[in-house]
Amino acid sequence: MEELLKKLILAGIGALELTREKAEEVIEELFKRGEIVYQEKKNLLQELAKRGEEQKERSEKMVEKVVERVISRTTIATKNDIKKLEEKLEKLEKKIK
Repeated sequence: MEELLKKLILAGIGALELTREKAEEVIEELFKRGEIVYQEKKNLLQELAKRGEEQKERSEKMVEKVVERVISRTTIATKNDIKKLEEKLEKLEKKIK
């Protein structure tokens, strides 16, 4: 299950990267042909970077939600579960001493 999630995440990141690279190539080609000026090129690249970052954040949040759902459906202990058990264990050890 964990390996499948990793593969899905990496595939999504790869698709985003390919899309970004292709868009940059198109912008560069437009600039070379004189269809856009340097400032337009710069603005387009900045907008592309901004949108790419926004998409990355949305993708990360979506992946987090999926992982949380998968974990909640399994019997795997979360970090929070382990922390609670450690706290209980510490309290019991103090009572014993």
